[in-house]
Amino acid sequence: MLDVNKDLDMDLPPVLLINMPFANLRWPNLGPSLLKAALIREGIPCRVINFNFDFAEQIGYERYQWIADCFAFVQGGERLFAKFYFGDLLPEDESYFEELRTRNGRDFGSEEQQELQEAAKAVPGFILKCFQAVDWSRVKVVGFSVSFQQTMASMCLTRLIKQHFPHIVTVFGGAGCEGEMGIALWEQFPEVDYVFLGEADLTFPPFVRELLAGEQVRVPPGTIGLPVTEGSRSTTFREVGGKRRFLGEHTPPASPIVCDLDRLPFPDFDDYFHRLSNSPLRDEIEPFLFFETSRGCWWGEKHHCKFCGLNGSRLTFRSKSAQRAFEELVYLTSRYGIPRICAADNIFDYRYFQSFLPLLVEAGLQVSFVYELKCNLSRTQVQQLVQAGLGAAQLGIETFVSRILRAASKGATGLQNLQTLKWFSEYPIEVEWNLLYGFPGESPEDYDWLAALIPSLVHLAPPLAIGRVRMDRFSPYFEDPEAHGLVNPRPHWSLRFVYPFPEEVLRRLAYSYEFDFEDGRNPEIYAREALQAARQWQELKGQTTFRAFDREDGVLILTDTRPCAREFQARLKGWMRDLYLFCDQGRTFRSIAEFVGSRLGGPDSATLRQTLSQWLQNRWMAFVDDHYLSLATRSQ
Repeated sequence: MLDVNKDLDMDLPPVLLINMPFANLRWPNLGPSLLKAALIREGIPCRVINFNFDFAEQIGYERYQWIADCFAFVQGGERLFAKFYFGDLLPEDESYFEELRTRNGRDFGSEEQQELQEAAKAVPGFILKCFQAVDWSRVKVVGFSVSFQQTMASMCLTRLIKQHFPHIVTVFGGAGCEGEMGIALWEQFPEVDYVFLGEADLTFPPFVRELLAGEQVRVPPGTIGLPVTEGSRSTTFREVGGKRRFLGEHTPPASPIVCDLDRLPFPDFDDYFHRLSNSPLRDEIEPFLFFETSRGCWWGEKHHCKFCGLNGSRLTFRSKSAQRAFEELVYLTSRYGIPRICAADNIFDYRYFQSFLPLLVEAGLQVSFVYELKCNLSRTQVQQLVQAGLGAAQLGIETFVSRILRAASKGATGLQNLQTLKWFSEYPIEVEWNLLYGFPGESPEDYDWLAALIPSLVHLAPPLAIGRVRMDRFSPYFEDPEAHGLVNPRPHWSLRFVYPFPEEVLRRLAYSYEFDFEDGRNPEIYAREALQAARQWQELKGQTTFRAFDREDGVLILTDTRPCAREFQARLKGWMRDLYLFCDQGRTFRSIAEFVGSRLGGPDSATLRQTLSQWLQNRWMAFVDDHYLSLATRSQ
């Protein structure tokens, strides 16, 4: 167990930022690390306490990661701590497990059930040890980051702190506190003094300075808490039936956003790496660094993807200058000696192709970075990313059906998604993407086509996850469900196993919602074959290849080990070789005819169509959006 007072060679500061389970152990929490750096820049001592390590050490690393990853969307980790907080007010375990079995369509076995219950037994002792690890009499402000199943673990410790040290000011923030969700948390949990409902970079440091100075606290914009008076205005909150209630508008005034990201400090990860180095789990953990080069979404500002609830109500896109982003990357990797770094950005700034990436290449930094990417990329841009150090690509694919993508405002076509997936799959990097189904407006024919296509793609990186489209807070589906043919929106079923609150309160706390289709459709039925094909694709990961070797003698060798392969090897020469390589990018028949027609001795139109038809039958090509696309990956 971490002894906070003795483990670090410094006095306990008056401000602590707490990182509770189930935050990932492989990387530091970026939000608290930025706030710590901002406070220190203002001369306010602060430390980040990573109690997530302590719980993992208590229940075991594998069990911790299993709960964090496999139960993220069904509140399994939250329920462990909710049972300790609420006791008998929550439904019994068997009801929760039965719901899992019914909803997930698989047998949630007794061994898995026992694993969760064993973890739950560790919660009371863990919370007590967290409390005993700190001399709270020396602390004035405690902040909790609430994301990744951290709410109820944070509440358990907060309640214990306030019971014994009511003078300590408790503050919550993070993705789980955005907008109305944060107001509902503040109303339901009296141990929480303040909740920051959005970006806190500009408001948290002056807020803390006022608290430490003993001044009358002015509740910043985008924050909820007591006392709440603004000049001569009356209080904004009152007690109703023992509960606090917000009496103002739907939400308080929005918090100011950081317009110039270059003014942010470099994140301070010292506490994370100190904790990691002292953990018995250190040999099991390969750490990543986290950094951000942008906030918001330049695509979503104009065309909000219908299912996306990221960024909350703040889609405004802002990015760091290339030089600042480069300097931050150099600083972090050199200070912590970690070459693996993941961008927290929701979308890549395409201007970086001409600025940031060339800086990385020129400097020759031996780093491996991760970015989330839109798929309207060229092969040249894919190569540029990999050459600059891209070690993993998180692709926003979702589906290869263009009609669905247009209806969802994705801003990419099925063809672009597929050819970008092919190009990235050629490199020895991680390629991650999700296959979604159950979009409003889709048709069964879309999935018949997809089921027929997938066997041709099994040599490419398979979907990391396959799931039904959700209705998340802040998304267009959530904001206007009826316009999309969605009815009966309701909080995700798992919340009633975490909070013993009425439905109206759960609606305000929920981020994810369930819904029905107005026409009564059931995507599980008409998408069944496509989903089965996609799961087989996942099972075949790394076991099949379909590659093109372009020899110096002008012969293109196709080697095919996919289950659908008609022959192991084929040779293409002359115009056939040129044509197959030409279709590395999707081409229309007209452009193909023009290209082949310019070659001496090219085929006539009938022969060309026959050849393309044969290649489609061989599954050497796909026909997507009226374009022919060669599917073999190039040998790098």
